[in-house]
Amino acid sequence: MSLISKFSLAVFVAAVTLGASTSEALIEVKGGYSMHTTSPGGLNNQFPSNPKIEQLQSISVDVMGNVPLMPVGLGVRYESLKRNETGVGVASEVDWSRTSILVNKRLLDTLFYLGPIATFSVASDFKYRSTTAGVRTDYKSDSQLTITGGVEAGAKLALLRIGAEVGYFYAPMGELKTSAGVPVTDGSGSKVTFDMSGPYARVVVGFGF
Repeated sequence: MSLISKFSLAVFVAAVTLGASTSEALIEVKGGYSMHTTSPGGLNNQFPSNPKIEQLQSISVDVMGNVPLMPVGLGVRYESLKRNETGVGVASEVDWSRTSILVNKRLLDTLFYLGPIATFSVASDFKYRSTTAGVRTDYKSDSQLTITGGVEAGAKLALLRIGAEVGYFYAPMGELKTSAGVPVTDGSGSKVTFDMSGPYARVVVGFGF
């Protein structure tokens, strides 16, 4: 066994031993439901006869690792954000998947937990669908950089985790494009840009191991 392999094994064993000597979970897996308030002016203005998008709903899955002696927790969050607004012969639909790096810091971590939490996206697939008189047209955005920052709080009931998270979702989406990747322009010939930023609130439930 090489020196690097021996060192890695020693670090792993030490982490497991320290984790076993405390009541803290090394891994947390939580599911969440969120409401996001947004006001994408460029998107809504481009389709004035369609219902406006002013809110998103999402379901998410977090996998968080809390290694003893590390100053922060690290993990991954996957989100599926959707909204479908309909009217007479018209509809607006958002279908957005987002994968991000998750970072938190527990300022309180006993029977209750409290602290800041943030995500930094590493993959994003945004789609907007406009339906007029039964004809659907698909659009997209190639923007990848979105960030959330907020505060989480909750309770630990044996293995069970119940909590909530509130914060701000920073999501400048850049140019709106057709499904073929062609930038959409407005009546003056300018490229349409939009922003999905806004506050959010999430409730979560899961387990710690």
